[in-house]
Amino acid sequence: MTELNETINNWTFALFDLARESDALLAQLSNDCAEILKIIKQNKEYLKILNSFDLPNEKKYQMIDEAFISYHPYIVNIIKLATKKHMVKYLDIILHHFIELSNDKLNIKYGYVYSTKKLTEKEITKLQTKLSNKFSAKIILTNIIDPNLIGGIKIKVDEFLIDNSILGKLNKIKALA
Repeated sequence: MTELNETINNWTFALFDLARESDALLAQLSNDCAEILKIIKQNKEYLKILNSFDLPNEKKYQMIDEAFISYHPYIVNIIKLATKKHMVKYLDIILHHFIELSNDKLNIKYGYVYSTKKLTEKEITKLQTKLSNKFSAKIILTNIIDPNLIGGIKIKVDEFLIDNSILGKLNKIKALA
C-alpha cells in the first residue's frame, strides 16, 4: 500500500509543480479540480469506463477531451495519463490532495457557519472578512442550518471554534453550575 500512496503523492506533486508558476494558475487549477471532483462523484460509471481494458486508449482520450474541454490542459492531461496507467480509480484522491496543497500555498481555509436560518451573502461575506483578518488567511465559509442552536451562530474553521449560539451559552452556564 505504501507504493500506491507514493505513486498518488508523486502524481499530486507533479500537477502541483506545474501549477506553481503563478497563484492565478494554481487557483484556476484548484477550482477545476473541485468541479471535476463533483462530476466524478455524480458519474462513478464514467471512471469505470476510463479504467476499462475493453476500450482502446484513443477512444478514452476522445471521451476525456469531449467531457473536459472547458478545463485547463494540465488537468485534462492528468486524467489522460491516469487513464493510460489505469490509475483513474485514484483520480479523486489525486485531485483532492492537489486542492489541499493549493489551498495551503494560497493560504485559503474553509470553514462552516452554523445558524438557525439561512444567512445572506452579505452576512457571510462580513464574517469571512472578519475571520480572514483574524487568521491572516482567506476564509471561505459554508452556511449550515442547525435548528438545535436555538439562536445565534457557531463558526468552525480548522480546529478553531467560535460558539455564539444560545445553546452554547446555555451549555457554558450549565458547566459552571
